[in-house]
Amino acid sequence: MTPNPLRSRTNLSIIIGLWLGLTAMVGVCAFVAIYLLLVRPTAAPAASATPAPVATQPAASATPPPLPVVTDLPTAEPIDGGGPACTFRPEPASGFAYGIQSHVFVGDNSYWLGVITDKLGFNWVKMQVRWYDLEREQGGVFWDVLDSAMNEACNQGLRVMLSVVAAPEWTRAASMPAPEGQEAPPDDPQVYADFLARLLDRYPGRIGAIEVWNEMNLEREWNTAEGVSPTAYIALVRAAYTTIKANDPSIVVISGALSPTGINCNGAYPDCTPTGRPIVMDDVTYLHGFVDGGGLAYVDCVGTHSNGTNLPPTADGANPPPREGQAFGGPWDNPHYSWALKSQVETYAAILNGQKQQCVTEFGYASPIEGRYPGNFAFAADVSEQQQADYVVEAFNWMRASGQVKMAFLFNLDYAPKGGDPGEDDNVIFSILDRNGVPRPAFDALSVMPKP
Repeated sequence: MTPNPLRSRTNLSIIIGLWLGLTAMVGVCAFVAIYLLLVRPTAAPAASATPAPVATQPAASATPPPLPVVTDLPTAEPIDGGGPACTFRPEPASGFAYGIQSHVFVGDNSYWLGVITDKLGFNWVKMQVRWYDLEREQGGVFWDVLDSAMNEACNQGLRVMLSVVAAPEWTRAASMPAPEGQEAPPDDPQVYADFLARLLDRYPGRIGAIEVWNEMNLEREWNTAEGVSPTAYIALVRAAYTTIKANDPSIVVISGALSPTGINCNGAYPDCTPTGRPIVMDDVTYLHGFVDGGGLAYVDCVGTHSNGTNLPPTADGANPPPREGQAFGGPWDNPHYSWALKSQVETYAAILNGQKQQCVTEFGYASPIEGRYPGNFAFAADVSEQQQADYVVEAFNWMRASGQVKMAFLFNLDYAPKGGDPGEDDNVIFSILDRNGVPRPAFDALSVMPKP
Protein backbone atom coordinates (compact mmCIF):
# COMPACT_ATOMS: atom_id res chain seq x y z
CA MET A 1 0.00 0.00 0.00
CA THR A 2 1.40 3.34 -1.00
CA PRO A 3 1.54 5.95 1.82
CA ASN A 4 -0.53 9.10 1.14
CA PRO A 5 0.84 12.98 1.04
CA LEU A 6 -15.59 -3.02 21.35
CA ARG A 7 -12.69 -4.38 22.56
CA SER A 8 -13.89 -7.54 24.23
CA ARG A 9 -11.92 -10.57 23.27
CA THR A 10 -14.20 -13.32 22.04
CA ASN A 11 -13.79 -17.04 22.10
CA LEU A 12 -12.87 -16.72 18.46
CA SER A 13 -9.98 -14.41 19.31
CA ILE A 14 -8.60 -16.74 21.97
CA ILE A 15 -8.91 -19.81 19.82
CA ILE A 16 -7.18 -18.29 16.84
CA GLY A 17 -4.33 -17.01 19.01
CA LEU A 18 -3.90 -20.41 20.67
CA TRP A 19 -4.08 -22.13 17.34
CA LEU A 20 -1.18 -20.22 15.90
CA GLY A 21 0.97 -20.70 19.00
CA LEU A 22 0.29 -24.43 19.25
CA THR A 23 0.86 -24.97 15.57
CA ALA A 24 4.44 -23.84 15.89
CA MET A 25 5.05 -26.30 18.76
CA VAL A 26 3.20 -29.46 17.92
CA GLY A 27 2.55 -29.25 14.21
CA VAL A 28 -0.11 -30.85 12.16
CA CYS A 29 -1.87 -32.84 14.93
CA ALA A 30 -2.53 -29.76 17.01
CA PHE A 31 -3.72 -27.91 13.90
CA VAL A 32 -6.32 -30.56 13.11
CA ALA A 33 -7.70 -30.66 16.66
CA ILE A 34 -7.94 -26.92 17.11
CA TYR A 35 -9.24 -26.24 13.65
CA LEU A 36 -12.17 -28.51 14.42
CA LEU A 37 -12.89 -26.35 17.42
CA LEU A 38 -12.71 -23.22 15.29
CA VAL A 39 -15.63 -24.13 13.12
CA ARG A 40 -18.02 -24.05 16.12
CA PRO A 41 -20.09 -20.86 16.35
CA THR A 42 -18.79 -18.28 18.77
CA ALA A 43 -20.06 -14.96 20.05
CA ALA A 44 -18.45 -11.82 18.72
CA PRO A 45 -18.68 -8.19 19.76
CA ALA A 46 -21.00 -5.79 18.04
CA ALA A 47 -19.46 -3.14 15.82
CA SER A 48 -20.12 0.45 16.76
CA ALA A 49 -21.64 2.48 13.94
CA THR A 50 -19.92 5.60 15.23
CA PRO A 51 -16.78 5.89 17.37
CA ALA A 52 -17.55 5.65 21.12
CA PRO A 53 -15.33 6.28 24.16
CA VAL A 54 -13.90 2.80 24.46
CA ALA A 55 -12.61 3.24 28.02
CA THR A 56 -16.03 4.14 29.41
CA GLN A 57 -18.35 2.40 26.97
CA PRO A 58 -17.61 -1.34 26.75
CA ALA A 59 -19.13 -3.04 23.76
CA ALA A 60 -22.06 -5.37 24.13
CA SER A 61 -21.70 -8.88 22.78
CA ALA A 62 -23.79 -9.98 19.83
CA THR A 63 -24.19 -13.19 17.92
CA PRO A 64 -23.35 -12.85 14.23
CA PRO A 65 -26.22 -13.49 11.85
CA PRO A 66 -25.97 -16.95 10.32
CA LEU A 67 -24.11 -17.12 7.04
CA PRO A 68 -25.78 -18.57 3.96
CA VAL A 69 -25.32 -22.34 3.94
CA VAL A 70 -23.69 -23.82 0.90
CA THR A 71 -23.83 -27.60 0.72
CA ASP A 72 -21.72 -30.02 -1.23
CA LEU A 73 -18.78 -27.73 -1.82
CA PRO A 74 -16.47 -29.61 -4.17
CA THR A 75 -13.11 -30.94 -3.10
CA ALA A 76 -10.73 -29.44 -5.59
CA GLU A 77 -7.99 -31.53 -7.10
CA PRO A 78 -4.65 -30.43 -8.58
CA ILE A 79 -5.34 -28.12 -11.46
CA ASP A 80 -4.05 -28.89 -14.92
CA GLY A 81 -6.41 -26.99 -17.14
CA GLY A 82 -9.61 -28.26 -15.55
CA GLY A 83 -10.80 -29.49 -12.16
CA PRO A 84 -14.21 -29.51 -10.53
CA ALA A 85 -16.52 -26.55 -10.80
CA CYS A 86 -16.74 -24.30 -7.75
CA THR A 87 -19.95 -23.72 -5.81
CA PHE A 88 -19.69 -20.08 -4.86
CA ARG A 89 -21.31 -18.61 -1.79
CA PRO A 90 -24.34 -16.47 -2.64
CA GLU A 91 -23.79 -12.81 -3.40
CA PRO A 92 -25.52 -10.32 -1.08
CA ALA A 93 -28.93 -9.08 -2.21
CA SER A 94 -27.41 -5.66 -2.88
CA GLY A 95 -24.98 -7.13 -5.40
CA PHE A 96 -22.10 -5.39 -3.60
CA ALA A 97 -19.00 -7.55 -3.32
CA TYR A 98 -17.32 -7.76 0.11
CA GLY A 99 -13.70 -8.77 -0.27
CA ILE A 100 -10.38 -8.87 1.55
CA GLN A 101 -6.78 -9.42 0.51
CA SER A 102 -4.92 -12.41 1.95
CA HIS A 103 -1.23 -13.21 1.69
CA VAL A 104 -1.99 -16.55 0.05
CA PHE A 105 1.63 -17.31 -0.81
CA VAL A 106 2.47 -17.86 2.88
CA GLY A 107 0.81 -20.30 5.28
CA ASP A 108 -1.98 -22.85 5.16
CA ASN A 109 -4.66 -21.52 2.82
CA SER A 110 -7.21 -24.12 3.90
CA TYR A 111 -7.24 -22.33 7.25
CA TRP A 112 -6.83 -18.69 6.26
CA LEU A 113 -9.35 -18.72 3.42
CA GLY A 114 -11.78 -20.58 5.68
CA VAL A 115 -11.54 -17.70 8.12
CA ILE A 116 -12.64 -15.29 5.38
CA THR A 117 -15.86 -17.18 4.74
CA ASP A 118 -16.67 -18.85 8.08
CA LYS A 119 -15.67 -16.06 10.43
CA LEU A 120 -15.82 -12.84 8.42
CA GLY A 121 -18.67 -13.84 6.09
CA PHE A 122 -17.00 -12.40 2.99
CA ASN A 123 -17.43 -13.94 -0.44
CA TRP A 124 -14.42 -12.53 -2.34
CA VAL A 125 -10.68 -12.75 -1.83
CA LYS A 126 -8.01 -10.74 -3.60
CA MET A 127 -4.76 -12.41 -4.59
CA GLN A 128 -1.95 -10.41 -6.13
CA VAL A 129 -0.11 -12.42 -8.76
CA ARG A 130 3.41 -11.30 -9.61
CA TRP A 131 3.96 -12.65 -13.09
CA TYR A 132 7.71 -12.15 -12.61
CA ASP A 133 7.75 -14.64 -9.73
CA LEU A 134 5.79 -17.30 -11.62
CA GLU A 135 7.61 -17.21 -14.95
CA ARG A 136 11.22 -16.17 -14.50
CA GLU A 137 12.11 -18.02 -17.69
CA GLN A 138 9.82 -17.92 -20.69
CA GLY A 139 7.51 -20.93 -20.77
CA GLY A 140 8.51 -22.28 -17.36
CA VAL A 141 5.66 -21.30 -15.03
CA PHE A 142 5.83 -22.27 -11.35
CA TRP A 143 2.16 -22.90 -10.64
CA ASP A 144 2.32 -24.84 -7.33
CA VAL A 145 1.57 -22.14 -4.76
CA LEU A 146 -1.07 -20.41 -6.86
CA ASP A 147 -2.67 -23.79 -7.59
CA SER A 148 -2.96 -24.40 -3.84
CA ALA A 149 -4.53 -21.00 -3.23
CA MET A 150 -6.99 -21.35 -6.10
CA ASN A 151 -7.95 -24.88 -4.97
CA GLU A 152 -8.68 -23.72 -1.44
CA ALA A 153 -10.63 -20.68 -2.62
CA CYS A 154 -12.79 -23.08 -4.64
CA ASN A 155 -13.22 -25.38 -1.62
CA GLN A 156 -14.43 -22.42 0.43
CA GLY A 157 -16.76 -21.12 -2.28
CA LEU A 158 -14.78 -17.89 -2.56
CA ARG A 159 -14.75 -15.82 -5.69
CA VAL A 160 -11.23 -14.71 -6.60
CA MET A 161 -10.00 -11.38 -7.85
CA LEU A 162 -6.53 -11.63 -9.33
CA SER A 163 -4.39 -8.51 -9.54
CA VAL A 164 -1.78 -9.39 -12.15
CA VAL A 165 1.39 -7.29 -12.10
CA ALA A 166 5.17 -7.25 -12.69
CA ALA A 167 6.28 -8.52 -16.07
CA PRO A 168 9.38 -10.77 -16.20
CA GLU A 169 12.56 -9.32 -17.59
CA TRP A 170 12.44 -11.54 -20.67
CA THR A 171 9.36 -9.61 -21.87
CA ARG A 172 11.46 -6.47 -22.42
CA ALA A 173 14.26 -5.98 -24.90
CA ALA A 174 15.96 -3.32 -22.79
CA SER A 175 15.06 -2.85 -19.14
CA MET A 176 15.28 0.60 -17.64
CA PRO A 177 17.55 1.10 -14.62
CA ALA A 178 15.64 0.13 -11.48
CA PRO A 179 17.56 1.33 -8.41
CA GLU A 180 14.45 0.96 -6.26
CA GLY A 181 13.21 -2.26 -7.80
CA GLN A 182 10.77 -0.67 -10.21
CA GLU A 183 8.42 -2.87 -12.24
CA ALA A 184 7.53 -2.45 -15.89
CA PRO A 185 5.03 -3.78 -18.42
CA PRO A 186 6.15 -5.96 -21.34
CA ASP A 187 7.18 -4.30 -24.58
CA ASP A 188 4.29 -6.05 -26.36
CA PRO A 189 0.94 -5.81 -24.54
CA GLN A 190 -0.17 -9.07 -26.18
CA VAL A 191 2.49 -10.97 -24.21
CA TYR A 192 0.71 -9.89 -21.01
CA ALA A 193 -2.64 -10.90 -22.52
CA ASP A 194 -1.17 -14.30 -23.44
CA PHE A 195 -0.15 -14.86 -19.81
CA LEU A 196 -3.69 -13.98 -18.73
CA ALA A 197 -4.96 -16.57 -21.22
CA ARG A 198 -2.80 -19.20 -19.52
CA LEU A 199 -4.28 -18.25 -16.15
CA LEU A 200 -7.79 -18.52 -17.57
CA ASP A 201 -7.07 -21.89 -19.16
CA ARG A 202 -5.64 -23.23 -15.90
CA TYR A 203 -8.45 -21.97 -13.64
CA PRO A 204 -11.62 -22.09 -15.75
CA GLY A 205 -14.67 -20.84 -13.91
CA ARG A 206 -12.61 -19.96 -10.84
CA ILE A 207 -11.64 -16.36 -11.52
CA GLY A 208 -14.31 -13.75 -10.85
CA ALA A 209 -12.35 -10.60 -11.64
CA ILE A 210 -8.96 -9.50 -12.93
CA GLU A 211 -7.27 -6.21 -12.14
CA VAL A 212 -5.03 -5.27 -15.04
CA TRP A 213 -1.85 -3.90 -13.46
CA ASN A 214 -1.45 -1.66 -10.42
CA GLU A 215 -0.62 2.01 -9.72
CA MET A 216 0.65 2.58 -13.24
CA ASN A 217 0.87 6.33 -12.66
CA LEU A 218 4.12 5.69 -10.75
CA GLU A 219 7.52 4.89 -12.24
CA ARG A 220 7.87 2.27 -9.51
CA GLU A 221 5.19 0.23 -11.32
CA TRP A 222 5.62 1.51 -14.91
CA ASN A 223 9.32 2.04 -15.49
CA THR A 224 9.53 2.52 -19.24
CA ALA A 225 11.60 4.72 -21.51
CA GLU A 226 8.65 6.97 -22.31
CA GLY A 227 7.57 7.17 -18.67
CA VAL A 228 4.13 6.75 -17.21
CA SER A 229 1.48 7.13 -19.89
CA PRO A 230 -2.30 6.67 -19.98
CA THR A 231 -2.05 6.03 -23.72
CA ALA A 232 0.45 3.20 -23.27
CA TYR A 233 -1.66 1.71 -20.48
CA ILE A 234 -4.77 1.73 -22.69
CA ALA A 235 -2.89 -0.50 -25.15
CA LEU A 236 -2.20 -2.98 -22.33
CA VAL A 237 -5.74 -3.03 -20.97
CA ARG A 238 -7.21 -3.30 -24.49
CA ALA A 239 -5.20 -6.48 -25.16
CA ALA A 240 -6.08 -7.86 -21.72
CA TYR A 241 -9.81 -7.11 -22.05
CA THR A 242 -10.06 -8.70 -25.48
CA THR A 243 -8.38 -11.89 -24.27
CA ILE A 244 -10.30 -12.14 -20.99
CA LYS A 245 -13.71 -11.64 -22.59
CA ALA A 246 -12.94 -14.13 -25.38
CA ASN A 247 -12.24 -16.74 -22.69
CA ASP A 248 -14.93 -15.89 -20.13
CA PRO A 249 -17.24 -12.90 -20.66
CA SER A 250 -18.47 -13.11 -17.04
CA ILE A 251 -15.11 -12.05 -15.59
CA VAL A 252 -15.06 -8.46 -14.30
CA VAL A 253 -12.18 -6.56 -15.91
CA ILE A 254 -10.85 -3.83 -13.62
CA SER A 255 -8.43 -1.11 -14.62
CA GLY A 256 -5.29 -0.94 -12.53
CA ALA A 257 -5.93 1.24 -9.49
CA LEU A 258 -4.08 4.53 -9.50
CA SER A 259 -1.99 5.77 -6.62
CA PRO A 260 -3.33 9.03 -5.17
CA THR A 261 -0.37 11.36 -5.60
CA GLY A 262 -1.50 14.96 -6.01
CA ILE A 263 1.63 15.80 -8.01
CA ASN A 264 3.06 15.57 -11.50
CA CYS A 265 6.77 14.90 -11.85
CA ASN A 266 8.58 14.99 -15.18
CA GLY A 267 12.07 14.24 -13.91
CA ALA A 268 14.21 12.97 -11.08
CA TYR A 269 12.14 12.54 -7.92
CA PRO A 270 11.82 14.19 -5.43
CA ASP A 271 13.11 17.46 -6.90
CA CYS A 272 11.52 16.67 -10.30
CA THR A 273 14.34 18.19 -12.31
CA PRO A 274 12.77 18.35 -15.76
CA THR A 275 13.85 15.60 -18.16
CA GLY A 276 10.64 15.27 -20.16
CA ARG A 277 10.08 11.72 -18.87
CA PRO A 278 7.02 11.54 -16.57
CA ILE A 279 7.75 9.35 -13.56
CA VAL A 280 4.82 10.39 -11.34
CA MET A 281 1.46 11.55 -12.66
CA ASP A 282 -1.34 12.99 -10.58
CA ASP A 283 -4.12 10.41 -10.40
CA VAL A 284 -6.84 12.81 -11.55
CA THR A 285 -4.70 13.94 -14.48
CA TYR A 286 -4.04 10.30 -15.38
CA LEU A 287 -7.70 9.29 -15.04
CA HIS A 288 -8.75 12.13 -17.34
CA GLY A 289 -6.20 10.89 -19.89
CA PHE A 290 -7.50 7.33 -19.57
CA VAL A 291 -11.12 8.38 -20.03
CA ASP A 292 -10.40 10.82 -22.86
CA GLY A 293 -8.30 8.18 -24.62
CA GLY A 294 -11.18 5.70 -24.73
CA GLY A 295 -9.94 3.45 -21.95
CA LEU A 296 -13.38 2.91 -20.45
CA ALA A 297 -14.32 0.77 -23.47
CA TYR A 298 -11.92 -1.91 -22.18
CA VAL A 299 -12.95 -2.18 -18.53
CA ASP A 300 -16.06 -3.14 -16.58
CA CYS A 301 -14.96 -1.21 -13.52
CA VAL A 302 -12.38 1.45 -12.68
CA GLY A 303 -9.86 0.41 -10.05
CA THR A 304 -9.40 2.64 -7.01
CA HIS A 305 -6.96 2.62 -4.09
CA SER A 306 -7.82 4.54 -0.94
CA ASN A 307 -5.08 4.61 1.64
CA GLY A 308 -6.79 5.52 4.90
CA THR A 309 -5.10 8.09 7.07
CA ASN A 310 -6.21 9.67 10.36
CA LEU A 311 -9.48 10.96 8.92
CA PRO A 312 -12.71 8.94 9.03
CA PRO A 313 -13.64 7.43 5.65
CA THR A 314 -16.68 9.69 5.18
CA ALA A 315 -14.75 12.90 5.81
CA ASP A 316 -13.87 15.34 3.06
CA GLY A 317 -10.10 15.32 2.69
CA ALA A 318 -10.15 18.63 0.85
CA ASN A 319 -12.15 20.25 3.68
CA PRO A 320 -11.15 18.27 6.76
CA PRO A 321 -13.10 18.46 10.02
CA PRO A 322 -11.60 20.44 12.92
CA ARG A 323 -8.34 19.00 14.13
CA GLU A 324 -8.77 17.36 17.53
CA GLY A 325 -5.35 16.48 18.84
CA GLN A 326 -4.07 14.49 15.87
CA ALA A 327 -0.29 14.46 15.79
CA PHE A 328 -0.17 13.99 12.01
CA GLY A 329 -1.23 17.23 10.36
CA GLY A 330 -1.23 16.33 6.68
CA PRO A 331 -4.95 16.78 5.99
CA TRP A 332 -4.89 20.21 7.62
CA ASP A 333 -1.52 21.39 6.32
CA ASN A 334 -2.22 20.26 2.77
CA PRO A 335 -5.96 19.57 2.24
CA HIS A 336 -6.59 17.14 -0.62
CA TYR A 337 -9.49 14.87 -1.57
CA SER A 338 -7.35 11.74 -1.26
CA TRP A 339 -6.93 12.01 2.53
CA ALA A 340 -10.39 10.37 2.88
CA LEU A 341 -12.16 7.56 1.01
CA LYS A 342 -15.48 9.31 0.36
CA SER A 343 -13.99 12.45 -1.15
CA GLN A 344 -11.65 10.38 -3.33
CA VAL A 345 -14.39 8.11 -4.67
CA GLU A 346 -16.58 11.13 -5.34
CA THR A 347 -13.75 12.92 -7.16
CA TYR A 348 -13.25 9.96 -9.47
CA ALA A 349 -17.03 9.54 -9.91
CA ALA A 350 -17.27 13.10 -11.22
CA ILE A 351 -14.72 12.27 -13.93
CA LEU A 352 -16.42 8.96 -14.80
CA ASN A 353 -19.76 10.77 -15.07
CA GLY A 354 -21.85 7.64 -14.55
CA GLN A 355 -20.14 5.65 -17.31
CA LYS A 356 -18.54 3.11 -14.97
CA GLN A 357 -18.61 2.17 -11.29
CA GLN A 358 -15.46 1.89 -9.23
CA CYS A 359 -13.90 -1.25 -7.80
CA VAL A 360 -11.93 -0.34 -4.67
CA THR A 361 -9.27 -3.00 -4.98
CA GLU A 362 -7.36 -1.81 -1.91
CA PHE A 363 -8.42 0.22 1.11
CA GLY A 364 -7.62 0.04 4.81
CA TYR A 365 -6.63 1.88 7.96
CA ALA A 366 -3.26 1.57 9.62
CA SER A 367 -2.97 1.31 13.39
CA PRO A 368 0.23 0.63 15.34
CA ILE A 369 1.02 -2.93 16.30
CA GLU A 370 3.00 -3.33 19.53
CA GLY A 371 3.13 0.47 19.51
CA ARG A 372 5.17 0.50 16.30
CA TYR A 373 4.73 1.74 12.75
CA PRO A 374 7.08 2.83 9.92
CA GLY A 375 8.25 6.42 10.10
CA ASN A 376 6.55 7.50 6.89
CA PHE A 377 3.19 6.21 8.21
CA ALA A 378 2.97 8.71 11.06
CA PHE A 379 -0.78 9.05 10.64
CA ALA A 380 -1.12 5.51 12.03
CA ALA A 381 -0.24 6.82 15.50
CA ASP A 382 -3.51 8.76 15.51
CA VAL A 383 -5.63 5.67 14.77
CA SER A 384 -6.41 3.38 17.70
CA GLU A 385 -7.33 -0.23 17.12
CA GLN A 386 -10.95 0.63 17.93
CA GLN A 387 -10.90 3.46 15.40
CA GLN A 388 -9.47 1.09 12.83
CA ALA A 389 -12.48 -1.17 13.49
CA ASP A 390 -14.98 1.66 13.26
CA TYR A 391 -13.42 3.05 10.10
CA VAL A 392 -13.40 -0.21 8.13
CA VAL A 393 -17.08 -0.87 8.95
CA GLU A 394 -18.03 2.71 8.11
CA ALA A 395 -16.13 2.48 4.84
CA PHE A 396 -17.80 -0.75 3.71
CA ASN A 397 -21.25 0.58 4.58
CA TRP A 398 -20.72 3.89 2.80
CA MET A 399 -19.33 2.29 -0.35
CA ARG A 400 -22.22 -0.15 -0.61
CA ALA A 401 -24.83 2.59 -0.07
CA SER A 402 -23.14 5.06 -2.43
CA GLY A 403 -24.01 3.23 -5.64
CA GLN A 404 -20.64 4.34 -6.98
CA VAL A 405 -18.68 1.25 -5.88
CA LYS A 406 -19.23 -2.25 -7.28
CA MET A 407 -16.81 -4.16 -5.03
CA ALA A 408 -14.33 -3.39 -2.27
CA PHE A 409 -11.30 -5.29 -0.96
CA LEU A 410 -9.96 -4.55 2.49
CA PHE A 411 -6.20 -4.53 2.90
CA ASN A 412 -5.58 -6.82 4.71
CA LEU A 413 -6.37 -10.02 6.66
CA ASP A 414 -3.10 -11.65 7.62
CA TYR A 415 0.05 -9.75 6.74
CA ALA A 416 0.87 -9.20 10.44
CA PRO A 417 1.25 -12.88 11.40
CA LYS A 418 2.93 -13.58 8.06
CA GLY A 419 4.94 -10.39 7.61
CA GLY A 420 7.82 -8.50 9.12
CA ASP A 421 8.57 -5.90 11.77
CA PRO A 422 5.66 -3.45 12.23
CA GLY A 423 8.23 -0.70 12.61
CA GLU A 424 9.44 -1.35 9.07
CA ASP A 425 6.77 -3.27 7.16
CA ASP A 426 3.76 -1.04 6.47
CA ASN A 427 1.66 -4.03 5.33
CA VAL A 428 1.64 -5.28 8.93
CA ILE A 429 -0.08 -2.28 10.49
CA PHE A 430 -3.03 -2.53 8.10
CA SER A 431 -3.69 -6.15 9.16
CA ILE A 432 -6.86 -7.01 11.11
CA LEU A 433 -4.91 -9.71 13.00
CA ASP A 434 -1.95 -9.09 15.26
CA ARG A 435 1.46 -10.69 14.86
CA ASN A 436 0.31 -13.76 16.82
CA GLY A 437 -2.76 -14.15 14.63
CA VAL A 438 -5.10 -12.88 17.35
CA PRO A 439 -7.99 -10.81 15.99
CA ARG A 440 -7.80 -7.09 16.44
CA PRO A 441 -11.08 -5.21 17.04
CA ALA A 442 -11.51 -4.69 13.29
CA PHE A 443 -11.74 -8.45 12.77
CA ASP A 444 -14.42 -8.76 15.45
CA ALA A 445 -16.35 -5.79 14.07
CA LEU A 446 -16.31 -7.15 10.52
CA SER A 447 -17.44 -10.59 11.70
CA VAL A 448 -20.75 -9.14 12.94
CA MET A 449 -21.13 -6.37 10.35
CA PRO A 450 -24.35 -6.88 8.34
CA LYS A 451 -23.56 -7.58 4.70
CA PRO A 452 -26.81 -6.81 2.87
